[in-house]
Amino acid sequence: MQRYLSLVFTLATKDWHLFFADRRAALLCFAVPIVLASAFGLIFAKPSNRSESMKLPLLLVVESAGPFTDEIVRDFLASERMEVEITTREEAMKRIADRTPWIAVVLPANLETLAAWVPGTPAERPAIRILHNPMCQSEGQWAEGLVSEVLMRKLAKTAMAGFGEVPTIPFAVSMGESRGTRAEFNAYSHSFSGMTLQYLLFWGMESGLLLLRDRQRSLWLRMRAAPIPLSAILMGKALSTASIAFLQILATFGFGYFVFGVTIGGSWIGFALIAFGVSALAAATGLLVAALGGTEARARSICILAILSVSMLGGLWLPSFVLPAWARELSLSLPTTWAMRGFDSVTWQGGQFLSVLPNIGVLAGFTALFAALALTRFITSEARRRRGYA
Repeated sequence: MQRYLSLVFTLATKDWHLFFADRRAALLCFAVPIVLASAFGLIFAKPSNRSESMKLPLLLVVESAGPFTDEIVRDFLASERMEVEITTREEAMKRIADRTPWIAVVLPANLETLAAWVPGTPAERPAIRILHNPMCQSEGQWAEGLVSEVLMRKLAKTAMAGFGEVPTIPFAVSMGESRGTRAEFNAYSHSFSGMTLQYLLFWGMESGLLLLRDRQRSLWLRMRAAPIPLSAILMGKALSTASIAFLQILATFGFGYFVFGVTIGGSWIGFALIAFGVSALAAATGLLVAALGGTEARARSICILAILSVSMLGGLWLPSFVLPAWARELSLSLPTTWAMRGFDSVTWQGGQFLSVLPNIGVLAGFTALFAALALTRFITSEARRRRGYA
C-alpha cells in the first residue's frame, strides 16, 4: 500500500510540475474565474440606493390634453417608481424597438371622460395601451401595475372629493428581506460561486483532454509498459486535478472576500467539504472525458456544449427561479444544481453543516458514478489494446 501511494503521489507531483512550469498559463487558470465572477457581480449587483434601483424607465404618449389628463401626467412625472419621458407615438415605437427604453404608456384621447366617473355607474372605459419590446414582457407587467396604481389613486380622490377630507389608505405595506440567519446577502456571492463551479468543470475537461492526448501518443504506452497499475495512473491524475481545483476555489473566494466582501456566513466545515466535493467532481469529470472522449477535437466540442448546458440549468449564471418550471425540475438531476445550492447555503444563507449534508452526498454520488464509469471504460479499453483490437 505504501508503494502504491508513493506511485500515486509521484505521478501527481509530475502533473503539478507540468502545470506550474508555464507560469503565465497557471496564472490565467486562477485569474479567469476571478475576472468572470467579478464581471457577473458588477452587472447584477443591486445599487445601495433602493429607490434608484426600483425606478422603471418608460415613455408616456398623451393623445389628447385636458385638465384631468394633465393631472394624471403630473402624477406620472412625480412618481418615485418611474422615470417618465413624454414623447409622440411614432417616436415611442422607434425607441421601443431599440429598447431605449423598453416600455411606452399611451393615454387615449377619451381619458378625460374619467373625470366624471362615479362608482357603480356604467360608463365608457378608456383603453390605456402599454407597449413593450417583445423581449421585455416582465417590464410590461411591472408598468401595468404602476399605471393602475396612479390612476386608481387619482380616481379614488376624485370620487370621494364630495365627502370632505379624502381618507388615507387604512393599511401599510412594507418590504423587507426574509432572513432566518445572521448571514447578510451579497450579490457577489452568487457570481463567485457560479463562475467558480463553471470554471472547475472546464478545468476538469482540460485535464481529461490532456490525458486523452497522452493516450494517443507513445507516452501512454511507456507508462503502461512500466510496472505501474492502471489505477495508480488514474489516481495520480485525479489527485493532481482535484488539488489544483481546490487551490482555484481558495484563490477565487479569497479574492471575493478581500475585494467584494464575499463571506462564509454558515458552516466552514460544510464549505470545505463542498469545495472538496466539487474538486473531486472536476477530477472525475476529467477521467470520464479521457475515457469516453474518442478524439480530442470531438471530446472538446461535446464537453463545451455539456458544460454550458449544465451551467445554465444549474443556476450558475442566473438564479434558477428565472427558469421555466420544467427546467427547474430537470436541474435537480444535475450535480451543478446541488453544488450551487450548497455554496449558496454556506455563504450568504448562513446554512449550518446539517443543512448541506444532502448537497455533499449528491456530489459524492456523482463523483463516484463518473469515476466508476471512467475506470470501467479504461479497463475494457486496455484489455482490447492488449488483445490487439485497439
